Amino acid sequence: MTKGEKGFIYSCLLVTFISEMLLSPFYPQLFSGYFGVDGVQATSLFIICCRLVVVIMTPLWAMAAKRWGLKKLIAAALTVMGGCKILLPMSHTFPQFLTVSLVLLFFQSSIYLLYPAMVASSKNDHEKVRATTAYLFMFHGSVIVSGIAGSFVVTQLFPLNSYYLFALIDIILAGVSWFILSNNGAVTNQETLQKKENVPKGTRWQGEFLVYLLIVFLFYIGHQMIRPYFTVFLDNRYTISEQGLSLLYVMPSLVAVVLQFLLPKQYLQSHIQVTLISLMGITAGLLFIQAFAGHIWLFVLIRVMYGMCFFVSLAAMDILFFKMRIGKKSPLSYSLVASVQNAALLFSPMAALVMVEQNGTEGPFLLSGFLLIGSALCTVFLLIMMHRSSYQIKMGVGPHENV
Repeated sequence: MTKGEKGFIYSCLLVTFISEMLLSPFYPQLFSGYFGVDGVQATSLFIICCRLVVVIMTPLWAMAAKRWGLKKLIAAALTVMGGCKILLPMSHTFPQFLTVSLVLLFFQSSIYLLYPAMVASSKNDHEKVRATTAYLFMFHGSVIVSGIAGSFVVTQLFPLNSYYLFALIDIILAGVSWFILSNNGAVTNQETLQKKENVPKGTRWQGEFLVYLLIVFLFYIGHQMIRPYFTVFLDNRYTISEQGLSLLYVMPSLVAVVLQFLLPKQYLQSHIQVTLISLMGITAGLLFIQAFAGHIWLFVLIRVMYGMCFFVSLAAMDILFFKMRIGKKSPLSYSLVASVQNAALLFSPMAALVMVEQNGTEGPFLLSGFLLIGSALCTVFLLIMMHRSSYQIKMGVGPHENV
């Protein structure tokens, strides 16, 4: 893949992420003030519907890309996305806004294919690591930019008018895609991937992998549940400006950007087991403290510590996966991990809504802490399984490969 194609892909992803996350920290306030509905319930419904569309459509767009080609698909999707973003500011009711948003995400989910296509086209492992690192840096950077910019946009008289700018950019990118993207250079078909990665057909998931998927599910729900009503929690607890709300909302991403340059990867790999379990437990405790922190500066300090633990444990989760036998033998199994992550993102707003209605805005923090403790206990169980399996191999007893 050429540098021009990579630059185009990063541009598409950056604009898509910023436009998607620009107002997301303030959905409860936006839906209440702009559309006159219950902001808490409307936010939960909006996130669930949008996440469900993305979960369903992403694999379907992958199948469509194999038939029609990624170049035509992306150009058409960007054009329709531009049209939807023109219609969003014209929405006068919440159902209208939800309908246009779902149509937008129906086509926008195809844009998410650009990142795995770029990684798949990498010539060697070094290029894959570099592409992944750049993607993570761009993602966290877009979280920071959108969070801070959103705090100013949401205070405007017509905050949805900002989508006109993104509509113009999408239409420009749609035109550029015809000249930048090649017909076959931006995507690698599945058969080539299977040959390149030597993935044996018919491989069955091992028990260790099933436990790992459970860990991923609990881990992501535990961290994502506090997001939908985070700014509402701060509004109820402290006297703080919109910019302060945004800064605290994106604090973990700010910490992640800094730690990407400071993270001791060699130490993390050699102490992965103890590090991961410890960080999950510590993060759970930090969530409990956030729920009851009485002073804003104590909350800020805990939020920074939480961001550090979250980022390192997130990196440790991936390292643990590739240390497992299923991670070494079948890299394509990571797509199943991504599906479980999306399922967790789908359930987290529903669980958050239930906790807010029953226990107030502190509820999501409390349940998130308990889920992370459960994730830590499952990690202990997984490591015991991996140790027993490796011990059987050393003793000459073949482990049961299939479950």
